Amino acid sequence: MKYRILGRTGLNVSEISLGALELGRDWGIRVPNDYGKPKEKDAVHLLEKALDLGINFIDTAPAYQYSEEIIGRGINRQGKRDRYYLATKVGEWFDENGSVYDYSFQGTLKFIEQSLQKLNTDYIDLIQIHSAPVDVIEKGETLEALKKAQDEGKVRFIGVSVEDESAAWSALESGEYDTIQMDYHLLDRWAEDEFFLKAKNNNIGIIIKNALYRGRLSGKSQYVSPSEKQELEGLNQLHPFQTEMGLSLPQLALKYVLMEEAVSTIIVGTRKIEHLKENVAVSDLPPLSKECITTIQKL
Repeated sequence: MKYRILGRTGLNVSEISLGALELGRDWGIRVPNDYGKPKEKDAVHLLEKALDLGINFIDTAPAYQYSEEIIGRGINRQGKRDRYYLATKVGEWFDENGSVYDYSFQGTLKFIEQSLQKLNTDYIDLIQIHSAPVDVIEKGETLEALKKAQDEGKVRFIGVSVEDESAAWSALESGEYDTIQMDYHLLDRWAEDEFFLKAKNNNIGIIIKNALYRGRLSGKSQYVSPSEKQELEGLNQLHPFQTEMGLSLPQLALKYVLMEEAVSTIIVGTRKIEHLKENVAVSDLPPLSKECITTIQKL
């Protein structure tokens, strides 16, 4: 595993990190007989294996249902809190009735207190606004609460997780956030050049989510819709490069993201240790060829 500095936080994070959504909430491609969150003992075992494989950054959220509690109990049993960087979020929680959003000042402080308790920790390494819309970023009420928690030593660094280009730019141009978590994959490359260059010049840590396009780049083409199959047809052009380097499609997709210098880490969620190993192996793979990159950029 290779490591990169997470912007101005100075944290030395693994290039591949663990997204804990699937550990606490039913999520993912609905494969017959292979869907749903794992048993807690299996989730804890995966956390332990992630650490063994060099992963030191875990991303979770109250919206991931039981994820924070499982992480908290698992790390407590391991006694290895200081070997993980824990990132969680504020603004959204999820239960059997669906998602509820609260970006208010008091709501934000409540999120943090609950996360500290569930994660069984005295501090959170990175707190992020979950799915922050532009108006929440511009209003600043949530940020004010995060800074209060930071002043009290409850959180170390402040970030934002965004869903679209406008929110990403709003967060970046504000200069208030240490990190930005955002979508980026080989079929969505809007951030290349100008955005990533400005983030790098301003020492903002970039955390990538959905690098596998919400499973569409998983290689499980039998589980995508007809319209998605048409969208993914161009990926056939990458088969020669996969064969040449001995890569699966997910590995090639992850390696492409890591070719971007502004990226600090990729969050990859999984319930299975074999997938975890496959993801981690990407960090030590050689760079993609210029021909491969050119082909991707023409897709």
